[in-house]
Amino acid sequence: MSLFPTFLLCLNILSDPTQFAKLVELDTRTRAVSEIVVESTVCIEIGVDFREGHGSGTIISKDGLILTAGHVGERSGLDCEITLADGRKLEAVTLGQIFLTQAHRGLDFDIGLVRLLDPPDDLMVAPISPSGSVERGEWVVAAGWVADVPETGQRAPVRIGRIQERMGPRLRLDAPFNGGDSGGGLFDLDGQLVGVISACGGIPNINFATPIDLYEFTKPLMLGGTTYSDPMPELEMMIVEVYKRLDEAERRMSDGLYRQVVARMDRMTSNPMWQNTPHVWFHAACGHGRFARHAYGLGEIGLLDEEIEKAWERLDRAITLGWWDLDHLQNDSDLAVLRKITPERWRDLLERVPEMIDWRSWVQMERSFSRGRKRTGSVDVDHLSDALREGVLKIADQRTTISLGTLVEDNLVLTKASSLPTRQRLRGIDYRDREYDLTLVYQDPAFDLAVLEIGPNDLTPMQFQTDKTPELGEVLLCVNAPGQAVVSARSAVGTPDSGDPESPFLGVEMSRFEENDRGVTIASILPDGAAMAAGLRAGDLIVRVNGSEVGQSLREALQLFRVGDRVQVAIERDGVEMTVPVQLRRRPEYADGLPTPFGNDIVEANERRTGFGPAIRHDALLGPRDVGAPLVDLQGRVIGLQIAHADRSTNWALPAATLRSVLAEIPQRPSTRRSDQRVVVPLD
Repeated sequence: MSLFPTFLLCLNILSDPTQFAKLVELDTRTRAVSEIVVESTVCIEIGVDFREGHGSGTIISKDGLILTAGHVGERSGLDCEITLADGRKLEAVTLGQIFLTQAHRGLDFDIGLVRLLDPPDDLMVAPISPSGSVERGEWVVAAGWVADVPETGQRAPVRIGRIQERMGPRLRLDAPFNGGDSGGGLFDLDGQLVGVISACGGIPNINFATPIDLYEFTKPLMLGGTTYSDPMPELEMMIVEVYKRLDEAERRMSDGLYRQVVARMDRMTSNPMWQNTPHVWFHAACGHGRFARHAYGLGEIGLLDEEIEKAWERLDRAITLGWWDLDHLQNDSDLAVLRKITPERWRDLLERVPEMIDWRSWVQMERSFSRGRKRTGSVDVDHLSDALREGVLKIADQRTTISLGTLVEDNLVLTKASSLPTRQRLRGIDYRDREYDLTLVYQDPAFDLAVLEIGPNDLTPMQFQTDKTPELGEVLLCVNAPGQAVVSARSAVGTPDSGDPESPFLGVEMSRFEENDRGVTIASILPDGAAMAAGLRAGDLIVRVNGSEVGQSLREALQLFRVGDRVQVAIERDGVEMTVPVQLRRRPEYADGLPTPFGNDIVEANERRTGFGPAIRHDALLGPRDVGAPLVDLQGRVIGLQIAHADRSTNWALPAATLRSVLAEIPQRPSTRRSDQRVVVPLD
């Protein structure tokens, strides 16, 4: 680094000791602890043969104890497969699990244990923090297996954030979590385990963890295999829906409708996803119990005896699996007929059910500290370089901001290609709200990168001069406004692959019975898809895509393209051939029969979010319109360009080497810089 930028950096850090200098200290400490965080984090697959999904955990002892969330383990005695950070796969079994929810118990409590059956000698064990050591506003480092089961060579990505408050038996924090993180560890900056990731909130910067001090309370129970487990939200929704049908059967006094509803409840008990969940069996017992009550009222003795026996079979199974809520058992009106008709059997049942612990006597229910500060809303960075203020532009169409752009060289702006609209005038808006016309001059589909030409300006461009690869846990800054940045952390070592490109989706259903000499006929248009946005209609015959004949398979024709690509679709409509421009979108869950996303699956992300090749993975709290922003280190060096906000906890940035290779492909264009342009001083 040259002398002048070094002096400038030091001067400004000294002038802003409350903010920037603290980030430098944070950077040092997160790098130091990230290795132990990752090495002690494991992926947990439970009941591999009958259950989809996975969770995370943290190794806490040399003899193979793994701390996780209770809703991950679900109950004791389940077989597990554990993937260590180095990729080794080991056998394990769940011990006790405690998962209590606000809806059922009036509090949230989520913790569990797993034990390796044959632990190796070289396990990385996470040290456990003393109880009550975490404080409001404290920075923490988290790790978990986000979204997907790890592949060879992958390790759990790390994220950083701050503790916001303690709400009884849970912590609220702003580190971004996602599905698969559940059960992962929360570490302080000394590398000690302070919590267990338990739940995602409604937005990415509201998430929850179980404090580590509750582990000491529950450890004897969990080691003994004790399980208290409430239903997961998706199961709860299914149960609520079934009870609505049960209420309808009661109102109509219909034997036929009762039989339909209890048959549906029985199917839930045989579903591989829920067949070992006590709640499913308990509510199936309640369904048959209500049907028996209906038969009792009508005097149908044969039906009454049959339904009572079915209710008892399901209730016995529920108790065996861990339904131990005595209050609920004794007061549930759906089981009243069992208590009345078979009182001795009921008394025997109550003797078998252990009394539940009064959790409230050991859990601090009041808020032990109030709302904390945000993760760090923004950081001033224009002192690092004029370019970090002047080289970041808003890119807008005639109505609204679409994305950000990074000014490079004299007259070129880089941004995300698939975010740009077609056939609309584009404007660049600088830090002084001055507007510039932008013209698209180059696209690289592989990286979803667009190069725009800007008119005459006196702005300072960015310099992608470094091939530095950030270290694991390194604090980075994503400049998403002129002179302002949000704090991020390097989530993975090196530049991991950003995933396979997703298959593009047109958003149509094809006619199955109509055969054409060429092309395929649209039977219907799916809602919110690319075809609907482009104005395609049912009955249109698709004959070509970008000049290539479609043949009998539209899906095969689209495999040549990527999500976000703009293609020309040639159709025949009412005997007239025409060409329609279409921007391809990603395939929605409902197209494959999957449920509509809800809860933490709902996130505003970019349409194209994978398939950029090796990229920098980081955890900044950004949105889809922040693409095109530069990613810099704490010395102000531009190391990448934000190219996708992929999900709640994942961003991808193209590294500097990739950006330079794309710029080298652009034909030389005359400079539009004014004569009074300032000299750019390189920062490295």
